[in-house]
Amino acid sequence: MDKNGTSFFKEQPIFILEHDSLDIIDVNDCAVNKYGYTRDEFCLMNVNDLGIKRKRTEVIEDLNKDGSADKIWTHESKDGEQFYIQFTYHVFNYQGRPVKFAIAHDVDDQVEQQETRRIKFPKFVIHESDYPLAEIEWDNNFEVRNWSEKAEELFGWREDEVVGRKNFFRRMISDDEYKAVFDNLKKAVSNHDAHYTTEVKIETKEREVITCKWYNSLIYDEHRDLYSIHSLITDITGQKQSENLFRALSEESLVGVYLIQDGIFRYVNPRFAQIFGYERDEIINKLKPADLTYPPDSDLVLDNLRQRMDGEVDYKEYDFRGLSKQGDVIHVSVYGSAIKYIGKPAVIGTLLDITENKETMQKYQASVESFQDLFDSISDAIYIQNKEGQFLEVNQGAVEMYGYDHDSFIGKTSEMLVAPGKVDLAKTEVHIQKALDGQRQSFEWWGRRKNGEVFPLEVVANPGTYFGEDVVITIARDISDRYQAEEQLRENEEMFRQLFQNAPIPIAFMDKRQEIRSVNTAFSETFGYETEEIRGLDIDELIVPEGETEIAHGISDTIFGGETAFYSGKRLTKNGSLLDVLIYGVPVIVNGKTVAIYGIYVDITDRKQAEEQLKKSLKEKEVLLSEIHHRVKNNLAVITGLLELQVYNTNSDEATDVLRASQMRINSIALIHEKLYQNENLSEISFDIYLKQLVEAIIQSMEIVGTDVEIEIDAEPIELTVNQAIPCGLILNELITNAYKHAFVDRETGNIKVLLTKDNSRITLQVQDDGVGIPENTDLENPKSLGVKLIRTLSEQLSGEAEFINSNPGTTFRLEFDLED
Repeated sequence: MDKNGTSFFKEQPIFILEHDSLDIIDVNDCAVNKYGYTRDEFCLMNVNDLGIKRKRTEVIEDLNKDGSADKIWTHESKDGEQFYIQFTYHVFNYQGRPVKFAIAHDVDDQVEQQETRRIKFPKFVIHESDYPLAEIEWDNNFEVRNWSEKAEELFGWREDEVVGRKNFFRRMISDDEYKAVFDNLKKAVSNHDAHYTTEVKIETKEREVITCKWYNSLIYDEHRDLYSIHSLITDITGQKQSENLFRALSEESLVGVYLIQDGIFRYVNPRFAQIFGYERDEIINKLKPADLTYPPDSDLVLDNLRQRMDGEVDYKEYDFRGLSKQGDVIHVSVYGSAIKYIGKPAVIGTLLDITENKETMQKYQASVESFQDLFDSISDAIYIQNKEGQFLEVNQGAVEMYGYDHDSFIGKTSEMLVAPGKVDLAKTEVHIQKALDGQRQSFEWWGRRKNGEVFPLEVVANPGTYFGEDVVITIARDISDRYQAEEQLRENEEMFRQLFQNAPIPIAFMDKRQEIRSVNTAFSETFGYETEEIRGLDIDELIVPEGETEIAHGISDTIFGGETAFYSGKRLTKNGSLLDVLIYGVPVIVNGKTVAIYGIYVDITDRKQAEEQLKKSLKEKEVLLSEIHHRVKNNLAVITGLLELQVYNTNSDEATDVLRASQMRINSIALIHEKLYQNENLSEISFDIYLKQLVEAIIQSMEIVGTDVEIEIDAEPIELTVNQAIPCGLILNELITNAYKHAFVDRETGNIKVLLTKDNSRITLQVQDDGVGIPENTDLENPKSLGVKLIRTLSEQLSGEAEFINSNPGTTFRLEFDLED
């Protein structure tokens, strides 16, 4: 070894191992050269994957005099060369976690002098008492050959219970993983792998399920058939629970958590994504740190990441400016440390949004560049007193509050500021002394200004030091406004009390348990109870009749939920009589919680009686109106019958046509009155239903025409008043009967379509036929026929807009009017 002590470490294979599992974290160049594996391949292996440990020989005892090594291992390089090594190791922290620094010493020469090396089937024998991993050796039929003390400690079975026992492997493996375990083993054997690692759930002798990591070495005979399996096992249940706990804590954390590898975010928790305004899947495996960094700070962020990835520093904590998805600049504080993740360098850390803190600090620092600026900027009076109570320093607030200049305070005591007769100076001195002793003091005081004005103060005295001297730092606040406000509050409370007591309507005040605290005079007069006799009782149990208990509880729930409730019902008085009342429940909400409620009761018994009388009278009028509609319909039917008799008694075809037209017009009106007296609503009818019945009546009356007319109706459900229904019915009667008589001359068939629609309050009535068309000289403004005159008059009665359109073939009549309220 040279004088710097470096050649020894260059000539010996060195491993950095995970403390408990012995997973390889890193190796030196000598290990790479001796074993033939690359560093990346080493980082995917466990030290046990390199070979099989041997029993100690006499040579080992000689080598072990310093107590630093006690095991010999048979190791095999990647190209199959076997050699004996012996480890010395030391424990230290590496990248924030405990690891073993292991030096592999080549002891081939010593071992070969003492024992013949077994070439075919080497067996890994360990000192179970001090080896951290459980060891199990199986033959090719999965019968246990060797069962270490650590295996007994881990799984609970003794060696004599398992060695030689068949199918014991099946007993250990959890049912839900059995197939996957054997599939992995079969795959390794088919590939002639020398070793493989897996995680398996094991059921112990005590039926406890634990998760274990298995490092399996597969030994083959000269025919390349599986000879035995050597397994080293460690319990990673706690590690798995920690991983699950980390994920659970990370997912619910109020702090952003991230993992960066290969220059990209491989993981972020919900809070991290929320801070930058993204969804998690928009960041993970898609965005780089620079994508979330305000461009002027990109070099800072990338340099700090590089330092950790290159191993210059283990961890880093600093602030930088980020960029949200919306383009807003945010201030963040980030902590990150370098780790190995899946065998590769990575950085894991946390991130806090400090935007508000940053803004607050900037404002704060701008306003308090120096202690004196802060001291003098506070409007409250601040003075520093020594043990004798003398003023050492006062701020500008004290000067302005009391009216003395700064120098007038220095060296004086509180006596110069006290209001005579209103303060006990001895008690003031006690407060000062307690503050010097470390007890914060808070009390009210009365001061006097230089002009003699007396005013109240709120005083807080704290211990402190001033140029190395123990002092009391006192802050005094003028609370004159608060005193005035409190006085005003007392006046308001008295006004409210009088309003509560003298209100003309009954009011009850209940606490959060719905127990009565007080009732006003009107409540006592209405329900017969005084406050003293019902205080503490449940209001619902006191005045709610049996039939309304459930409703009353629902009202209470609504009010205590923070909503005002209104209800009309009945309530019991002290003498057992029932009152009809309107009930208003008003919550009293403090800091977002309902702490009490007011129940306001309006006696409406007299009004209820009047309403019942009015309903009775209204019912009588409705019956009368229904009877009127019925009689009008009957009278119109009599008129129709008289016209029918007149038709039989006349020989004039022209007179017959006129009489039958009059019959149809009267029938259209009579049908409306029939619908009205059949409805519950005596002022409106469903015009779509009326329309269908009117068309059926017209069809029956027009059978004598001899033309087969198909009438299609497309009507929306619309309610019309009698004032609008009668004109619409008469217009329809005129249009359809005229179409029958004049539109289908010399034709056996014809078609008429009736459309009734509503758009908001605008009604459209349209009648279209496919006949010969309306004469060109037909004009609604200058009607020549009685039918057209009647249509125009009825349209004007509806205040509607009407027109005839030659639709070629046929005629379309369109009428639009507003629905009557």
